[in-house]
Amino acid sequence: MTEPQDSLDVNEALRRYAASLRERFGPGRRLLLVQAPQFLFETINPEVIRNRGYYAYPPTGLQRLAESLSGRDIEVRILDLNLHVLRRIAEQGRFDPERWLDALDEQLDTFRPSMVGVTCLTVYTDLFATNHPLTAILRHVTARGEQMVLIGGPTATNEMDRYLKEGLCHFAVEGEGEDRLNHLLDVYEDRGDASEPVSGISFLSEGRVLKTAGRCDSVELKGNLVASYSAVDVEQYCRVGSLNPYSRMAGQDTIYGVFQLSRGCRGNCKFCGVRPFMGKGVRTHPVDELVEEIRYLVEQRFVRHFEVLDDDLLADRPAVTRLLKSLVDLRRQYGITWAANNGLMTHSITRDLLDLMRDSGCLGFKVGVESGNAQMLRRIRKPGSLESFAAVADMLQDYPELFVGGNYIIGLFGEETFAQMLETFAFSVRLNLDWSSFTVFQFTSKPTAVAENLKTDGAGATDFIPGKDSATREIQDDRSLPLGPAVFSIPGDVVPSRAMVKNVWLTFNLLGNYIGNKNLKPGGRPEKFVAWLDAVRVAYPKNPYMLLFAGLGRILMDVPACGRELVEAARTIVDSSPNWQHRFARFGLDELLKKIPGRPCEVQGRLADIWNRCMPPVLPERQYAVEH
Repeated sequence: MTEPQDSLDVNEALRRYAASLRERFGPGRRLLLVQAPQFLFETINPEVIRNRGYYAYPPTGLQRLAESLSGRDIEVRILDLNLHVLRRIAEQGRFDPERWLDALDEQLDTFRPSMVGVTCLTVYTDLFATNHPLTAILRHVTARGEQMVLIGGPTATNEMDRYLKEGLCHFAVEGEGEDRLNHLLDVYEDRGDASEPVSGISFLSEGRVLKTAGRCDSVELKGNLVASYSAVDVEQYCRVGSLNPYSRMAGQDTIYGVFQLSRGCRGNCKFCGVRPFMGKGVRTHPVDELVEEIRYLVEQRFVRHFEVLDDDLLADRPAVTRLLKSLVDLRRQYGITWAANNGLMTHSITRDLLDLMRDSGCLGFKVGVESGNAQMLRRIRKPGSLESFAAVADMLQDYPELFVGGNYIIGLFGEETFAQMLETFAFSVRLNLDWSSFTVFQFTSKPTAVAENLKTDGAGATDFIPGKDSATREIQDDRSLPLGPAVFSIPGDVVPSRAMVKNVWLTFNLLGNYIGNKNLKPGGRPEKFVAWLDAVRVAYPKNPYMLLFAGLGRILMDVPACGRELVEAARTIVDSSPNWQHRFARFGLDELLKKIPGRPCEVQGRLADIWNRCMPPVLPERQYAVEH
């Protein structure tokens, strides 16, 4: 832990330490900002990378830092190692653990920066494992010993003290970085007009980690990123990866970008790291400046799809209304689309906003529900109630053009009982949205876990989606555990183990999103289901239940030949895998492989039969159930 200290002594220690580093590394005239790979090397799947199924987000946070330094006498470059590594794997068909840092060495040798700043979006697993991207970069740069090294971002915040103590960086910046980085550079350059001291800069002094004290104001949002895009090959990102299924739905060759209207969140959910990182409340960018940035990307860089980065897009109703009206115009002129995968607060969703979303090219969005258990909602401090979530879900049925999913977490805090998980599943059925994004709770923020006094089991975090834990994208079986209908026999007061939660996740996912999906029922829109599933399965090319249901969806769309081909591809995978045979048999899906439905009514009837056989006779909170 960072030790308590007198603020004047710490700020003086910072000045002395910075002066010693300046003597060693020279004036701060060149800064290289590095975005680490956004995936874990042990789960690399070259086929998925070739299919552009890995995340490739432009380095927006680093662009913000670069813009904040625009008034200084400093040259800044941005290196997106995620982009470089994905491109190399796609070209070579494999990951070379000895060569992935070549692009970094090239920049260090040619640009010759005196400072290197590193950030990372990967927030799970052991950060000090040999091959964690962030830690590997820091070890590489510090071994060269030629640059002052800084770290920042949510991932680094988790272990900043240890990074400092192990000599893997010289400074660690917590929270928003713009003001803190500018103050650190003032001190490093020993400027007489240095800015007022700020809190949140950690460094090592005589074996102790010290943290500066001072202003902790939220960063003022002004300006836009237009100038910084000269250093970002935004056109390249869609060629090596994607943002999420929404960007794939827009077309994998469609040039995509991102934008952010606001920072922060009105909520203060117990499991979330947004408030500890961004501070309390929400701040909004000037709408005109943001629209200028979006228009630049559309007209000058040919971006046609956007992902919204906001954690709380609807916080400022007048601002978001103005923004959406501007997007309506761009939609009419250029056919742009956009999506909000982060999740919207349901209590801010109105018909007027939904009309604007639809007309401005919104493909869809997620809503943060998290739990169907009222007690758990109160415990996690989730804004909204079960009744308000249900009211918005009913409203959304009038907007079939939008693909809307609900976000749910199971295994909350490692203490959630199966009865509470079952209420979440039942509530997802009641809401009847296009998709239910079930994820498994992970302890990804140490500061949040400490501040909220959360218990952990001591195991490292893994992926929120169990299927992404390995390169094969398969869940590892433990056949001693219940799966499918047998899951519902788990006693309600039992807190399932991590291994058991994976089976609960698979059961809820298969029943809610596939067997019981509303768009596969009479009156549904199978084309919506197929478009989404085709986008999802890019990242899971060997998943047979995705192939099966992609085929069934096409049979419902009256494309039986294509549908049968996909079902037969699923059958080939299952026939060669005892694990998949076990899973399919537990749900009764093997029947669909033995005798492929030929007509839409047959698909719907057989899925209804499987649903009725799998489901328990009574779901909890029966008033939230729907007829199947």
